[in-house]
Amino acid sequence: MNILIVDDDRFVVSALEQKINWTSLGIQQIYTAYNIRQAKKIFEETTIHILLSDIEMPQGSGLELLAWIRSEGFNVQAIYLTNFADFNYAQKAIELQSFDYYLKPIEFDKLEFIIKKAVNKVKLSQIKENAIKVGQYWQHNKEELVEHFWHNYLENNDTLAREEIQEQLRIKNINYSLNDCFLPLLLDFFPYKLIDNKGIISIFDKENNFHNKLKSIMMETFKNDSIRLDGVLKSSTTKDEYLAIFKLTDNAFEASSRDLISSCNQLIATINNQLKCDVQCSIGTSNPLNKIQAAVKALQVARKETIDFRNTIFCFETYNTNVNNYVEPNLQLLEHRLEDGNRLSFINKCYQYLTNLLDKNALSHHVLCCFRIDMTQLIYTHLKKKEILANKLFQGKISDLLLEQSSRSIDDLMIYISYLVDVSLDYMEFTNSQKSVVNTIRDYIDQNYQENITRTSLAQIVYLSPDYIARFFKKETGISLVNYIIKKRVDIAKDLLTNTNLPIHSISDKVGYENYSYFTKLFKKETNYTPIEFRKMVYSKSETS
Repeated sequence: MNILIVDDDRFVVSALEQKINWTSLGIQQIYTAYNIRQAKKIFEETTIHILLSDIEMPQGSGLELLAWIRSEGFNVQAIYLTNFADFNYAQKAIELQSFDYYLKPIEFDKLEFIIKKAVNKVKLSQIKENAIKVGQYWQHNKEELVEHFWHNYLENNDTLAREEIQEQLRIKNINYSLNDCFLPLLLDFFPYKLIDNKGIISIFDKENNFHNKLKSIMMETFKNDSIRLDGVLKSSTTKDEYLAIFKLTDNAFEASSRDLISSCNQLIATINNQLKCDVQCSIGTSNPLNKIQAAVKALQVARKETIDFRNTIFCFETYNTNVNNYVEPNLQLLEHRLEDGNRLSFINKCYQYLTNLLDKNALSHHVLCCFRIDMTQLIYTHLKKKEILANKLFQGKISDLLLEQSSRSIDDLMIYISYLVDVSLDYMEFTNSQKSVVNTIRDYIDQNYQENITRTSLAQIVYLSPDYIARFFKKETGISLVNYIIKKRVDIAKDLLTNTNLPIHSISDKVGYENYSYFTKLFKKETNYTPIEFRKMVYSKSETS
Protein backbone atom coordinates (compact mmCIF):
# COMPACT_ATOMS: atom_id res chain seq x y z
CA MET A 1 0.00 0.00 0.00
CA ASN A 2 1.33 3.47 -0.92
CA ILE A 3 0.91 6.91 0.69
CA LEU A 4 1.70 10.37 -0.67
CA ILE A 5 2.60 13.22 1.72
CA VAL A 6 2.08 16.69 0.25
CA ASP A 7 3.22 19.80 2.20
CA ASP A 8 5.21 22.89 1.20
CA ASP A 9 7.00 22.74 4.59
CA ARG A 10 9.92 20.31 4.17
CA PHE A 11 10.35 19.99 7.96
CA VAL A 12 6.76 18.76 8.32
CA VAL A 13 7.28 16.22 5.52
CA SER A 14 10.51 14.97 7.09
CA ALA A 15 8.91 14.67 10.56
CA LEU A 16 5.97 12.69 9.16
CA GLU A 17 8.35 10.33 7.35
CA GLN A 18 10.42 9.65 10.48
CA LYS A 19 8.03 9.75 13.43
CA ILE A 20 5.21 7.49 12.20
CA ASN A 21 5.64 3.72 12.22
CA TRP A 22 4.58 3.19 8.60
CA THR A 23 5.55 -0.49 8.51
CA SER A 24 3.18 -1.38 11.36
CA LEU A 25 0.40 0.41 9.46
CA GLY A 26 1.00 -1.74 6.36
CA ILE A 27 2.43 1.11 4.24
CA GLN A 28 5.14 -0.21 1.92
CA GLN A 29 6.05 2.94 -0.01
CA ILE A 30 6.07 6.61 1.05
CA TYR A 31 6.05 9.28 -1.67
CA THR A 32 6.56 12.99 -0.97
CA ALA A 33 5.71 16.18 -2.86
CA TYR A 34 6.04 19.87 -1.99
CA ASN A 35 3.44 21.30 -4.37
CA ILE A 36 0.44 20.24 -6.45
CA ARG A 37 2.42 19.93 -9.69
CA GLN A 38 4.78 17.33 -8.15
CA ALA A 39 1.84 15.50 -6.56
CA LYS A 40 -0.04 15.22 -9.87
CA LYS A 41 3.02 13.78 -11.57
CA ILE A 42 3.32 11.08 -8.87
CA PHE A 43 -0.37 10.18 -9.27
CA GLU A 44 0.10 9.80 -13.03
CA GLU A 45 3.16 7.52 -12.59
CA THR A 46 2.16 5.23 -9.72
CA THR A 47 -0.78 3.99 -7.64
CA ILE A 48 -1.49 6.01 -4.50
CA HIS A 49 -3.92 4.63 -1.91
CA ILE A 50 -3.77 7.33 0.81
CA LEU A 51 -3.16 11.08 0.48
CA LEU A 52 -1.87 13.03 3.52
CA SER A 53 -1.90 16.67 2.48
CA ASP A 54 -1.69 20.22 3.79
CA ILE A 55 -4.50 22.51 2.64
CA GLU A 56 -2.78 25.89 2.45
CA MET A 57 0.13 25.83 -0.03
CA PRO A 58 1.56 28.69 -2.15
CA GLN A 59 1.22 26.96 -5.57
CA GLY A 60 -2.29 25.55 -5.11
CA SER A 61 -4.32 24.20 -2.20
CA GLY A 62 -4.76 20.60 -1.15
CA LEU A 63 -8.47 20.94 -1.91
CA GLU A 64 -7.66 21.80 -5.52
CA LEU A 65 -5.46 18.70 -5.66
CA LEU A 66 -8.30 16.47 -4.37
CA ALA A 67 -10.74 18.01 -6.88
CA TRP A 68 -8.33 17.03 -9.67
CA ILE A 69 -7.91 13.53 -8.18
CA ARG A 70 -11.68 12.98 -8.18
CA SER A 71 -12.04 14.31 -11.74
CA GLU A 72 -9.36 11.85 -12.92
CA GLY A 73 -11.12 8.93 -11.22
CA PHE A 74 -8.34 7.95 -8.77
CA ASN A 75 -9.64 5.98 -5.77
CA VAL A 76 -7.81 7.61 -2.83
CA GLN A 77 -8.46 8.10 0.89
CA ALA A 78 -7.54 11.73 1.66
CA ILE A 79 -6.51 13.08 5.09
CA TYR A 80 -6.03 16.85 5.45
CA LEU A 81 -3.69 18.72 7.75
CA THR A 82 -4.28 22.44 8.42
CA ASN A 83 -3.45 25.25 10.84
CA PHE A 84 -6.91 26.83 10.55
CA ALA A 85 -10.21 25.55 11.95
CA ASP A 86 -12.09 27.10 9.03
CA PHE A 87 -15.60 25.65 8.50
CA ASN A 88 -15.44 26.42 4.76
CA TYR A 89 -12.33 24.24 4.46
CA ALA A 90 -14.02 21.40 6.31
CA GLN A 91 -17.19 21.71 4.25
CA LYS A 92 -15.23 21.64 0.97
CA ALA A 93 -13.22 18.64 2.17
CA ILE A 94 -16.43 16.76 2.94
CA GLU A 95 -17.87 17.59 -0.48
CA LEU A 96 -14.74 16.09 -2.09
CA GLN A 97 -15.16 12.88 -0.04
CA SER A 98 -12.03 13.33 2.07
CA PHE A 99 -11.49 10.68 4.74
CA ASP A 100 -10.55 12.97 7.66
CA TYR A 101 -9.60 16.51 8.61
CA TYR A 102 -6.80 17.04 11.21
CA LEU A 103 -5.72 20.32 12.82
CA LYS A 104 -2.07 21.13 13.41
CA PRO A 105 0.05 21.01 15.54
CA ILE A 106 0.50 17.31 14.84
CA GLU A 107 0.13 14.77 17.63
CA PHE A 108 1.68 11.77 15.92
CA ASP A 109 -0.08 9.07 17.94
CA LYS A 110 -3.51 10.56 17.07
CA LEU A 111 -2.55 11.04 13.43
CA GLU A 112 -1.28 7.46 13.30
CA PHE A 113 -4.68 6.26 14.55
CA ILE A 114 -6.43 8.24 11.75
CA ILE A 115 -4.06 6.79 9.12
CA LYS A 116 -4.73 3.28 10.49
CA LYS A 117 -8.48 3.80 9.93
CA ALA A 118 -7.76 5.00 6.38
CA VAL A 119 -5.64 1.89 5.74
CA ASN A 120 -8.49 -0.35 6.91
CA LYS A 121 -10.90 1.49 4.63
CA VAL A 122 -8.54 0.98 1.66
CA LYS A 123 -8.33 -2.74 2.46
CA LEU A 124 -12.12 -3.00 2.65
CA SER A 125 -12.44 -1.17 -0.67
CA GLN A 126 -9.90 -3.54 -2.27
CA ILE A 127 -11.83 -6.57 -1.02
CA LYS A 128 -15.03 -5.20 -2.60
CA GLU A 129 -13.27 -4.44 -5.89
CA ASN A 130 -11.76 -7.94 -6.00
CA ALA A 131 -15.17 -9.45 -5.29
CA ILE A 132 -16.67 -7.50 -8.16
CA LYS A 133 -13.84 -8.61 -10.48
CA VAL A 134 -14.25 -12.24 -9.42
CA GLY A 135 -18.00 -11.98 -10.02
CA GLN A 136 -17.49 -10.46 -13.45
CA TYR A 137 -14.89 -13.13 -14.30
CA TRP A 138 -17.20 -15.90 -13.14
CA GLN A 139 -20.12 -14.49 -15.12
CA HIS A 140 -17.96 -14.27 -18.26
CA ASN A 141 -16.55 -17.73 -17.64
CA LYS A 142 -20.05 -19.09 -17.06
CA GLU A 143 -21.21 -17.71 -20.44
CA GLU A 144 -18.24 -19.39 -22.13
CA LEU A 145 -18.98 -22.69 -20.39
CA VAL A 146 -22.64 -22.56 -21.47
CA GLU A 147 -21.72 -21.78 -25.09
CA HIS A 148 -19.06 -24.51 -25.04
CA PHE A 149 -21.69 -26.98 -23.83
CA TRP A 150 -24.04 -26.02 -26.65
CA HIS A 151 -21.28 -26.28 -29.26
CA ASN A 152 -20.34 -29.78 -28.15
CA TYR A 153 -23.93 -30.91 -27.80
CA LEU A 154 -25.38 -29.54 -31.05
CA GLU A 155 -22.44 -30.32 -33.35
CA ASN A 156 -22.11 -33.90 -32.15
CA ASN A 157 -22.99 -36.25 -34.99
CA ASP A 158 -24.24 -38.84 -32.53
CA THR A 159 -27.43 -38.46 -30.51
CA LEU A 160 -26.43 -38.10 -26.87
CA ALA A 161 -28.23 -40.17 -24.25
CA ARG A 162 -29.93 -38.42 -21.34
CA GLU A 163 -27.18 -39.63 -18.99
CA GLU A 164 -24.45 -38.21 -21.25
CA ILE A 165 -26.16 -34.81 -21.35
CA GLN A 166 -26.51 -34.77 -17.56
CA GLU A 167 -22.82 -35.67 -17.18
CA GLN A 168 -21.78 -32.76 -19.41
CA LEU A 169 -23.96 -30.40 -17.38
CA ARG A 170 -22.45 -31.68 -14.13
CA ILE A 171 -18.86 -31.28 -15.39
CA LYS A 172 -19.48 -27.69 -16.49
CA ASN A 173 -21.65 -26.89 -13.44
CA ILE A 174 -24.52 -25.65 -15.64
CA ASN A 175 -27.90 -25.39 -13.98
CA TYR A 176 -30.07 -27.03 -16.66
CA SER A 177 -32.48 -29.90 -16.26
CA LEU A 178 -33.57 -32.27 -19.03
CA ASN A 179 -37.10 -30.88 -18.72
CA ASP A 180 -36.01 -27.31 -19.46
CA CYS A 181 -37.32 -26.10 -22.83
CA PHE A 182 -35.23 -24.22 -25.37
CA LEU A 183 -35.92 -22.44 -28.65
CA PRO A 184 -33.36 -22.27 -31.49
CA LEU A 185 -33.10 -19.25 -33.80
CA LEU A 186 -30.96 -19.65 -36.92
CA LEU A 187 -29.35 -16.52 -38.39
CA ASP A 188 -28.09 -16.59 -41.99
CA PHE A 189 -25.98 -13.56 -42.88
CA PHE A 190 -25.39 -12.09 -46.32
CA PRO A 191 -22.29 -9.92 -45.83
CA TYR A 192 -21.16 -9.77 -49.48
CA LYS A 193 -21.67 -6.87 -51.87
CA LEU A 194 -20.79 -6.86 -55.57
CA ILE A 195 -19.20 -3.59 -56.73
CA ASP A 196 -19.63 -2.77 -60.46
CA ASN A 197 -19.18 -6.44 -61.41
CA LYS A 198 -15.47 -6.05 -60.65
CA GLY A 199 -15.03 -6.71 -56.96
CA ILE A 200 -16.68 -8.09 -53.84
CA ILE A 201 -16.47 -6.63 -50.35
CA SER A 202 -17.40 -8.52 -47.20
CA ILE A 203 -18.33 -7.03 -43.83
CA PHE A 204 -16.68 -10.07 -42.19
CA ASP A 205 -13.32 -9.02 -43.64
CA LYS A 206 -13.55 -5.64 -41.89
CA GLU A 207 -15.39 -6.53 -38.69
CA ASN A 208 -13.11 -8.10 -36.06
CA ASN A 209 -15.66 -8.12 -33.25
CA PHE A 210 -18.74 -9.31 -35.14
CA HIS A 211 -19.68 -12.08 -32.69
CA ASN A 212 -19.69 -9.83 -29.61
CA LYS A 213 -21.58 -7.06 -31.41
CA LEU A 214 -24.19 -9.55 -32.60
CA LYS A 215 -24.63 -10.91 -29.07
CA SER A 216 -25.02 -7.38 -27.69
CA ILE A 217 -27.65 -6.53 -30.33
CA MET A 218 -29.59 -9.71 -29.55
CA MET A 219 -29.50 -9.13 -25.80
CA GLU A 220 -30.92 -5.66 -26.33
CA THR A 221 -33.55 -6.82 -28.85
CA PHE A 222 -34.97 -9.64 -26.73
CA LYS A 223 -34.55 -8.06 -23.28
CA ASN A 224 -38.30 -7.52 -22.84
CA ASP A 225 -39.32 -10.97 -24.10
CA SER A 226 -40.18 -13.77 -21.72
CA ILE A 227 -37.33 -15.87 -23.07
CA ARG A 228 -33.66 -15.70 -22.09
CA LEU A 229 -30.79 -15.67 -24.57
CA ASP A 230 -28.39 -18.38 -23.36
CA GLY A 231 -25.93 -18.54 -26.24
CA VAL A 232 -24.98 -17.22 -29.66
CA LEU A 233 -22.99 -19.88 -31.50
CA LYS A 234 -20.97 -19.50 -34.67
CA SER A 235 -21.29 -22.32 -37.17
CA SER A 236 -18.18 -24.49 -37.52
CA THR A 237 -18.90 -25.14 -41.20
CA THR A 238 -19.76 -21.68 -42.56
CA LYS A 239 -18.87 -18.21 -41.30
CA ASP A 240 -22.22 -16.85 -42.56
CA GLU A 241 -24.38 -18.79 -40.07
CA TYR A 242 -25.02 -18.26 -36.35
CA LEU A 243 -27.35 -20.08 -33.99
CA ALA A 244 -29.03 -18.43 -31.00
CA ILE A 245 -30.37 -20.58 -28.15
CA PHE A 246 -33.17 -19.21 -25.94
CA LYS A 247 -34.28 -20.72 -22.63
CA LEU A 248 -38.04 -20.61 -22.08
CA THR A 249 -39.57 -19.76 -18.72
CA ASP A 250 -42.66 -21.56 -17.42
CA ASN A 251 -45.09 -19.17 -19.13
CA ALA A 252 -42.88 -18.22 -22.05
CA PHE A 253 -44.37 -20.33 -24.85
CA GLU A 254 -47.52 -18.31 -25.43
CA ALA A 255 -45.71 -15.00 -25.03
CA SER A 256 -42.81 -16.03 -27.28
CA SER A 257 -45.06 -17.24 -30.11
CA ARG A 258 -46.86 -13.90 -29.96
CA ASP A 259 -43.83 -11.63 -29.67
CA LEU A 260 -40.96 -13.50 -31.29
CA ILE A 261 -41.74 -12.56 -34.90
CA SER A 262 -42.01 -8.90 -33.93
CA SER A 263 -38.65 -9.11 -32.12
CA CYS A 264 -37.08 -10.84 -35.11
CA ASN A 265 -38.26 -8.04 -37.40
CA GLN A 266 -36.65 -5.56 -35.01
CA LEU A 267 -33.48 -7.69 -34.96
CA ILE A 268 -33.27 -7.69 -38.77
CA ALA A 269 -33.66 -3.91 -38.91
CA THR A 270 -30.97 -3.40 -36.25
CA ILE A 271 -28.52 -5.75 -37.99
CA ASN A 272 -29.14 -3.97 -41.31
CA ASN A 273 -28.44 -0.63 -39.65
CA GLN A 274 -25.58 -1.42 -37.26
CA LEU A 275 -23.77 -4.34 -38.91
CA LYS A 276 -24.45 -3.17 -42.49
CA CYS A 277 -25.49 -6.55 -43.87
CA ASP A 278 -28.62 -8.56 -44.67
CA VAL A 279 -29.85 -11.51 -42.63
CA GLN A 280 -32.56 -14.18 -42.55
CA CYS A 281 -34.09 -15.41 -39.30
CA SER A 282 -35.33 -18.99 -39.01
CA ILE A 283 -37.39 -19.70 -35.89
CA GLY A 284 -37.36 -23.28 -34.66
CA THR A 285 -39.75 -25.01 -32.29
CA SER A 286 -39.37 -25.23 -28.52
CA ASN A 287 -38.16 -28.58 -27.23
CA PRO A 288 -36.84 -30.09 -24.00
CA LEU A 289 -33.08 -30.20 -23.64
CA ASN A 290 -32.66 -33.84 -24.69
CA LYS A 291 -34.55 -33.20 -27.97
CA ILE A 292 -33.12 -29.83 -28.95
CA GLN A 293 -30.21 -31.40 -30.87
CA ALA A 294 -32.57 -33.08 -33.33
CA ALA A 295 -34.73 -29.94 -33.50
CA VAL A 296 -31.75 -27.77 -34.52
CA LYS A 297 -30.67 -30.22 -37.24
CA ALA A 298 -34.23 -30.34 -38.59
CA LEU A 299 -34.33 -26.53 -38.62
CA GLN A 300 -31.05 -26.34 -40.54
CA VAL A 301 -32.30 -28.81 -43.18
CA ALA A 302 -35.63 -27.00 -43.54
CA ARG A 303 -33.91 -23.62 -43.83
CA LYS A 304 -31.66 -24.87 -46.63
CA GLU A 305 -34.63 -26.25 -48.55
CA THR A 306 -36.73 -23.11 -48.11
CA ILE A 307 -36.01 -20.25 -50.52
CA ASP A 308 -37.14 -16.68 -49.91
CA PHE A 309 -35.81 -13.12 -50.05
CA ARG A 310 -33.17 -11.75 -47.73
CA ASN A 311 -34.28 -10.05 -44.49
CA THR A 312 -37.25 -12.38 -44.09
CA ILE A 313 -38.41 -14.68 -41.29
CA PHE A 314 -38.94 -18.42 -41.67
CA CYS A 315 -40.99 -20.36 -39.10
CA PHE A 316 -40.36 -24.08 -38.87
CA GLU A 317 -43.96 -24.69 -37.77
CA THR A 318 -45.17 -23.63 -41.25
CA TYR A 319 -42.54 -25.63 -43.16
CA ASN A 320 -43.97 -27.41 -46.19
CA THR A 321 -42.32 -30.79 -46.78
CA ASN A 322 -43.95 -31.32 -50.18
CA VAL A 323 -41.54 -32.00 -53.04
CA ASN A 324 -41.86 -29.34 -55.76
CA ASN A 325 -41.25 -30.34 -59.36
CA TYR A 326 -39.36 -27.97 -61.61
CA VAL A 327 -41.30 -26.44 -64.48
CA GLU A 328 -38.96 -24.53 -66.75
CA PRO A 329 -39.80 -20.97 -67.85
CA ASN A 330 -40.23 -19.82 -71.45
CA LEU A 331 -36.61 -20.34 -72.49
CA GLN A 332 -37.26 -19.25 -76.07
CA LEU A 333 -38.57 -15.88 -74.89
CA LEU A 334 -35.56 -15.40 -72.62
CA GLU A 335 -33.23 -16.35 -75.48
CA HIS A 336 -34.80 -13.64 -77.65
CA ARG A 337 -34.18 -11.09 -74.89
CA LEU A 338 -30.50 -12.01 -74.90
CA GLU A 339 -30.26 -11.82 -78.68
CA ASP A 340 -31.84 -8.37 -78.61
CA GLY A 341 -29.39 -7.28 -75.91
CA ASN A 342 -32.35 -6.35 -73.69
CA ARG A 343 -30.76 -7.08 -70.33
CA LEU A 344 -33.42 -5.33 -68.22
CA SER A 345 -36.25 -7.33 -69.77
CA PHE A 346 -34.29 -10.58 -69.32
CA ILE A 347 -33.67 -9.83 -65.63
CA ASN A 348 -37.29 -8.85 -65.04
CA LYS A 349 -38.57 -12.08 -66.62
CA CYS A 350 -36.30 -14.14 -64.35
CA TYR A 351 -37.46 -12.18 -61.30
CA GLN A 352 -41.15 -12.61 -62.21
CA TYR A 353 -40.67 -16.35 -62.68
CA LEU A 354 -39.12 -16.76 -59.20
CA THR A 355 -41.64 -14.54 -57.37
CA ASN A 356 -44.56 -16.36 -59.03
CA LEU A 357 -43.19 -19.65 -57.72
CA LEU A 358 -42.74 -18.13 -54.27
CA ASP A 359 -46.35 -16.88 -54.24
CA LYS A 360 -47.55 -20.39 -55.14
CA ASN A 361 -45.34 -21.93 -52.42
CA ALA A 362 -43.63 -23.87 -55.22
CA LEU A 363 -40.07 -22.53 -54.84
CA SER A 364 -37.59 -24.87 -53.21
CA HIS A 365 -33.83 -25.24 -53.20
CA HIS A 366 -34.11 -27.93 -55.88
CA VAL A 367 -36.29 -25.76 -58.13
CA LEU A 368 -34.04 -22.76 -57.72
CA CYS A 369 -30.92 -24.78 -58.63
CA CYS A 370 -32.63 -26.21 -61.72
CA PHE A 371 -33.58 -22.72 -62.85
CA ARG A 372 -30.01 -21.53 -62.24
CA ILE A 373 -28.66 -24.34 -64.44
CA ASP A 374 -31.06 -23.42 -67.25
CA MET A 375 -30.13 -19.72 -67.10
CA THR A 376 -26.42 -20.50 -67.01
CA GLN A 377 -26.66 -22.85 -70.00
CA LEU A 378 -28.78 -20.32 -71.89
CA ILE A 379 -26.20 -17.58 -71.40
CA TYR A 380 -23.24 -19.87 -72.12
CA THR A 381 -24.87 -21.12 -75.32
CA HIS A 382 -25.52 -17.57 -76.46
CA LEU A 383 -21.86 -16.70 -75.84
CA LYS A 384 -20.74 -19.77 -77.78
CA LYS A 385 -22.69 -18.57 -80.80
CA LYS A 386 -20.60 -15.40 -80.62
CA GLU A 387 -17.40 -17.49 -80.44
CA ILE A 388 -16.88 -16.31 -76.82
CA LEU A 389 -15.37 -18.79 -74.34
CA ALA A 390 -17.80 -18.51 -71.42
CA ASN A 391 -15.73 -20.76 -69.14
CA LYS A 392 -12.81 -18.33 -69.52
CA LEU A 393 -14.92 -15.19 -69.27
CA PHE A 394 -16.43 -16.31 -65.96
CA GLN A 395 -13.41 -17.80 -64.28
CA GLY A 396 -12.13 -16.22 -61.09
CA LYS A 397 -13.06 -15.46 -57.47
CA ILE A 398 -16.01 -13.17 -58.20
CA SER A 399 -17.84 -15.67 -60.37
CA ASP A 400 -17.03 -18.57 -58.02
CA LEU A 401 -18.30 -16.74 -54.93
CA LEU A 402 -21.49 -15.47 -56.60
CA LEU A 403 -22.21 -19.00 -57.83
CA GLU A 404 -21.64 -20.40 -54.35
CA GLN A 405 -23.98 -17.83 -52.79
CA SER A 406 -26.63 -17.96 -55.53
CA SER A 407 -28.68 -20.81 -54.03
CA ARG A 408 -29.22 -19.07 -50.67
CA SER A 409 -32.02 -16.67 -51.62
CA ILE A 410 -33.91 -15.11 -54.52
CA ASP A 411 -31.80 -11.97 -54.11
CA ASP A 412 -28.55 -13.93 -54.41
CA LEU A 413 -29.66 -15.84 -57.50
CA MET A 414 -30.72 -12.57 -59.14
CA ILE A 415 -27.33 -11.04 -58.30
CA TYR A 416 -25.63 -14.00 -59.98
CA ILE A 417 -27.85 -13.99 -63.08
CA SER A 418 -27.54 -10.20 -63.41
CA TYR A 419 -23.77 -10.56 -63.20
CA LEU A 420 -23.73 -13.21 -65.95
CA VAL A 421 -25.98 -11.13 -68.21
CA ASP A 422 -24.16 -7.84 -67.65
CA VAL A 423 -20.70 -9.28 -68.20
CA SER A 424 -21.88 -11.26 -71.26
CA LEU A 425 -23.61 -8.38 -73.02
CA ASP A 426 -20.83 -5.93 -72.16
CA TYR A 427 -18.25 -8.30 -73.61
CA MET A 428 -20.32 -8.93 -76.70
CA GLU A 429 -20.36 -5.16 -77.28
CA PHE A 430 -16.57 -5.21 -76.98
CA THR A 431 -16.14 -8.10 -79.43
CA ASN A 432 -18.55 -6.52 -81.92
CA SER A 433 -15.86 -3.91 -82.42
CA GLN A 434 -13.22 -6.22 -83.87
CA LYS A 435 -10.72 -3.36 -83.94
CA SER A 436 -10.85 -3.25 -80.15
CA VAL A 437 -10.13 -6.98 -79.96
CA VAL A 438 -7.31 -6.66 -82.50
CA ASN A 439 -5.77 -3.80 -80.51
CA THR A 440 -5.97 -5.88 -77.34
CA ILE A 441 -4.18 -8.77 -79.09
CA ARG A 442 -1.56 -6.45 -80.57
CA ASP A 443 -0.87 -4.85 -77.19
CA TYR A 444 -0.47 -8.24 -75.60
CA ILE A 445 1.95 -9.45 -78.29
CA ASP A 446 3.95 -6.21 -78.16
CA GLN A 447 4.41 -6.57 -74.39
CA ASN A 448 4.91 -10.36 -74.24
CA TYR A 449 6.69 -11.19 -77.53
CA GLN A 450 9.36 -13.16 -75.63
CA GLU A 451 6.75 -15.60 -74.25
CA ASN A 452 5.45 -18.75 -75.94
CA ILE A 453 2.47 -17.12 -77.66
CA THR A 454 -0.04 -19.34 -79.48
CA ARG A 455 -3.54 -18.88 -80.87
CA THR A 456 -4.87 -20.76 -77.85
CA SER A 457 -3.08 -18.55 -75.32
CA LEU A 458 -4.28 -15.42 -77.15
CA ALA A 459 -7.82 -16.81 -77.20
CA GLN A 460 -7.72 -17.04 -73.41
CA ILE A 461 -6.73 -13.38 -73.17
CA VAL A 462 -9.77 -12.17 -75.11
CA TYR A 463 -12.10 -15.11 -74.21
CA LEU A 464 -12.68 -15.97 -77.90
CA SER A 465 -12.18 -19.21 -79.84
CA PRO A 466 -8.71 -19.61 -81.42
CA ASP A 467 -10.05 -20.08 -84.96
CA TYR A 468 -12.28 -17.02 -84.65
CA ILE A 469 -9.54 -14.64 -83.53
CA ALA A 470 -7.19 -15.96 -86.23
CA ARG A 471 -9.80 -15.24 -88.92
CA PHE A 472 -10.78 -11.73 -87.92
CA PHE A 473 -7.19 -10.72 -87.01
CA LYS A 474 -6.05 -11.42 -90.54
CA LYS A 475 -9.17 -9.75 -91.90
CA GLU A 476 -8.52 -6.57 -89.91
CA THR A 477 -4.71 -6.39 -90.28
CA GLY A 478 -4.01 -8.19 -93.54
CA ILE A 479 -1.45 -10.38 -91.77
CA SER A 480 -1.83 -13.66 -89.94
CA LEU A 481 -1.29 -13.93 -86.20
CA VAL A 482 1.77 -16.14 -86.66
CA ASN A 483 3.39 -13.74 -89.10
CA TYR A 484 2.61 -10.74 -86.90
CA ILE A 485 4.37 -12.44 -83.96
CA ILE A 486 7.38 -13.34 -86.14
CA LYS A 487 7.58 -9.80 -87.54
CA LYS A 488 7.42 -8.30 -84.04
CA ARG A 489 10.21 -10.55 -82.77
CA VAL A 490 12.42 -9.92 -85.81
CA ASP A 491 11.96 -6.15 -85.42
CA ILE A 492 13.07 -6.37 -81.79
CA ALA A 493 16.00 -8.57 -82.78
CA LYS A 494 17.07 -6.04 -85.46
CA ASP A 495 17.05 -3.29 -82.84
CA LEU A 496 19.16 -5.37 -80.43
CA LEU A 497 21.61 -6.31 -83.19
CA THR A 498 21.98 -2.65 -84.11
CA ASN A 499 22.16 -1.00 -80.69
CA THR A 500 23.73 -3.60 -78.39
CA ASN A 501 26.73 -5.91 -78.29
CA LEU A 502 24.70 -8.85 -76.99
CA PRO A 503 25.68 -12.23 -78.40
CA ILE A 504 23.27 -13.44 -81.05
CA HIS A 505 22.22 -16.51 -79.05
CA SER A 506 21.23 -14.14 -76.17
CA ILE A 507 19.20 -12.03 -78.59
CA SER A 508 17.52 -15.20 -79.82
CA ASP A 509 16.46 -16.02 -76.24
CA LYS A 510 15.25 -12.48 -75.58
CA VAL A 511 12.85 -12.51 -78.53
CA GLY A 512 11.36 -15.90 -77.62
CA TYR A 513 13.42 -18.40 -79.64
CA GLU A 514 15.41 -20.89 -77.61
CA ASN A 515 16.47 -22.68 -80.79
CA TYR A 516 19.21 -20.52 -82.29
CA SER A 517 19.09 -22.26 -85.67
CA TYR A 518 15.34 -21.76 -85.98
CA PHE A 519 15.74 -18.09 -85.06
CA THR A 520 18.41 -17.67 -87.75
CA LYS A 521 16.16 -19.32 -90.34
CA LEU A 522 13.18 -17.08 -89.54
CA PHE A 523 15.35 -13.95 -89.39
CA LYS A 524 16.84 -14.63 -92.84
CA LYS A 525 13.41 -15.33 -94.28
CA GLU A 526 12.19 -11.94 -93.07
CA THR A 527 15.30 -9.85 -93.87
CA ASN A 528 17.28 -11.87 -96.47
CA TYR A 529 20.19 -11.79 -93.98
CA THR A 530 21.33 -14.02 -91.20
CA PRO A 531 21.67 -12.24 -87.83
CA ILE A 532 25.48 -12.22 -88.22
CA GLU A 533 25.24 -10.77 -91.74
CA PHE A 534 22.74 -8.14 -90.56
CA ARG A 535 25.03 -6.95 -87.74
CA LYS A 536 28.05 -6.78 -90.08
CA MET A 537 26.01 -4.78 -92.56
CA VAL A 538 24.95 -2.32 -89.84
CA TYR A 539 28.54 -1.90 -88.60
CA SER A 540 29.78 -1.44 -92.17
CA LYS A 541 27.26 1.33 -92.84
CA SER A 542 28.15 3.10 -89.59
CA GLU A 543 31.87 3.06 -90.43
CA THR A 544 31.37 4.46 -93.94
CA SER A 545 29.07 7.18 -92.67
